[in-house]
Amino acid sequence: MPSSLMPSTISTSSRSLGYSFASIDSSIGPMYAASLRHGTTIDTKGRTRARETPGGRLVAVWPASGRLWAGRECVITLPNPQGPCQRRHAPESTRVACAPHKPRVPGYRQPLPLRKRSHSGWALVLLDSPVRMCGIVGIVHSDPARPVPPAMIRQMCEAIRHRGPDDEGVYVERAVGLGMRRLSIIDLTGGRQPIFNEDRSKLIVFNGEIYNYRELRRGLIARGHVFATQGDTEVILHLFEEYGPECVQRLRGMFAFAIWDSARQTLFLARDRFGIKPLYVTSGPWGIGFASELKALHAVGLASRELDWEALDTYFQLGYIPAPATPFREIRKLEPGHTAVWNHTSGLTTRQYWDLPRDRTPAPHHLEAQIADWLDESVQAHLVSDVPVAAFLSGGLDSSAVVAADETDLARRLAAAYGVTLTEVDIHPEVRDLLEPITYALDEPHADESAVPTWLLSQAVGASYKVALMGIGGDELFAGYRRHIGFLAGEHYARLPRPVQRGVSALANLLREPRGASLTVDRLKRFLRTGNQSAPERFLNYLTRFPNPGRHRLYAPALRHRVSGVAASGWLHHLHQHHGTPAGLSTALYLDYKTFLADDVLALSDRMSMAHSLEIRVPLVDHELVERVFPLPDRVKIGLWQNKRLLKRALQGRLPAQHLRAPKRGFVGPTAAWLRHELRDMIEDELAPARLQRLGYFDPSVVRNLLDDHFSRRHNRTGILWALLCFSVWHRGYVEAAPVAPLDDEANIPHAEAAR
Repeated sequence: MPSSLMPSTISTSSRSLGYSFASIDSSIGPMYAASLRHGTTIDTKGRTRARETPGGRLVAVWPASGRLWAGRECVITLPNPQGPCQRRHAPESTRVACAPHKPRVPGYRQPLPLRKRSHSGWALVLLDSPVRMCGIVGIVHSDPARPVPPAMIRQMCEAIRHRGPDDEGVYVERAVGLGMRRLSIIDLTGGRQPIFNEDRSKLIVFNGEIYNYRELRRGLIARGHVFATQGDTEVILHLFEEYGPECVQRLRGMFAFAIWDSARQTLFLARDRFGIKPLYVTSGPWGIGFASELKALHAVGLASRELDWEALDTYFQLGYIPAPATPFREIRKLEPGHTAVWNHTSGLTTRQYWDLPRDRTPAPHHLEAQIADWLDESVQAHLVSDVPVAAFLSGGLDSSAVVAADETDLARRLAAAYGVTLTEVDIHPEVRDLLEPITYALDEPHADESAVPTWLLSQAVGASYKVALMGIGGDELFAGYRRHIGFLAGEHYARLPRPVQRGVSALANLLREPRGASLTVDRLKRFLRTGNQSAPERFLNYLTRFPNPGRHRLYAPALRHRVSGVAASGWLHHLHQHHGTPAGLSTALYLDYKTFLADDVLALSDRMSMAHSLEIRVPLVDHELVERVFPLPDRVKIGLWQNKRLLKRALQGRLPAQHLRAPKRGFVGPTAAWLRHELRDMIEDELAPARLQRLGYFDPSVVRNLLDDHFSRRHNRTGILWALLCFSVWHRGYVEAAPVAPLDDEANIPHAEAAR
């Protein structure tokens, strides 16, 4: 089985470095062995001087007296516990750094033990291409004479310290302030942001990873650009110099960045095609502010905490808030695949630069083999790293790691078959204590039950690794959800005569939901209701947690007139009409990409992992892969009763047959049982009538009926009760516990008391 699809976390010993999906479990001689590819090692005796990894990174064990190539920015660490390391001569374009103590292996918290060795020993050489995991912030005032207090930028950076605990960069020049937090992997000055162009007329702060930056850099050098660093951040800046806003079309990777052009007094913002990296924006007559997370904007009072109840109604319907909306009226998310330009004269304008392909393409010959090759290429591209990479993968098939309680046996069998280390994480006893930190990390109300296991898994992996791969995106690309089979079956059902449909629906309405947690009958009724609905309405019907009119009655009478109840439906119709995808499975997949994947799955994985300073990479959410697979005919991706048919065929021979036949499992805990047992006291307190009356948002009697239904097992109310619980905990932290910072009335510019 190729290493690119190996279902693994990385096993390491104290004398090994892993650089791919596999690690070396022994050392050669008194120094290190480094794994470039599965089964390939570097000989510390010097016979193998250097080799390029699949991602283009140079990793070598080099004699201390050896020469370095010009143009290679490297770190040399000489293992010499007896005394300080010495700086070695190198070409002018190469920076060399030596540590005066035991070297730390990139990606690990603790230094590795070294055997004593003379000063003339081997050196570990790593090309400078560190992980650029970070968070970004910024403020630009409309009035050029109104300075941005540096303390405000630092306070915003501090609010997102978890995204990059190792380094901070701040730039303030009169009315402009930009900042970033960075997780450094190799401690070079070239990694610090903000980064300027040659004449310092432009500067950038960047969050993400560009996988094709080496190729782009070579092209820019050929066009006369001069670089001061070797990293991907500066490549984006020079690319913007060369191509302007169209530079984003050339980027492969995940990103959110801001470029300030001082000559044009213009701020340029961009977000990657799928929304892997977040970017929040608030603007007004005072100027503009942006940040990787909501909490940074509120930390300095850039926006009020007035709630947007149309957006929150969408939350109670879907469990998340689709972009560009947020729970607050004055803050928006920059949509995936969009850029924005701001200046003090025209304000903020946004533009879409990418969308999923509209046209269908025929299936090529040998499609399964082609799919496997495309997967290999994408995974290899995402392995660009100077640190060991862990994986949350279930063999490359499912988008979730097989670590939930009902999947442990399968996970153990896979781990044993491929010789990898399996770490089991028990989430049962901790769930009550986790909700508050999870909701704080999520920034927005978010009711996806997988947040709990994702938090704990990120915590466990983040203790040893700084980069991990996840299988997110496989369900959207290859049609892996139950609703996708429902869409396909619904097309056949819709062709039945109307009298037959009415008769089937009447019979289904006689069915009663079994007592307990089963939702089988509810799903059947939802399917039958979709027979004559439009494609967006069918999609919404499958996803909704609490449909109308019940959801409208949930709100307090004073709030009901402010909630239309159709915000989610209107947005889905807008997306569908804008793209023009024909009705059918393609519509469901498109809407999944534009809403569920971006604002539920990717948002959750980013916040949960970043809360533990862990960078998540998603090879199945790669625009080159998606542009090849998404346009394929629906019939090749899925069978009437088989999800992911195309992917399963492509992986035959790579994964165990029993794994390919295994039913889909959700990456969630036993939420229904939690609400009845471990969390019962908590939800009773959070949704107590006195508290609900004080908030003024919900009808206490309706909420009480929902609780009684669930506790008595008359109905499974997990979806809406979990959403209410998460909202209440979130509201305590983001609204009740954090009063709005006062505004500067003189200039109508938000201004935090802490920065005065």
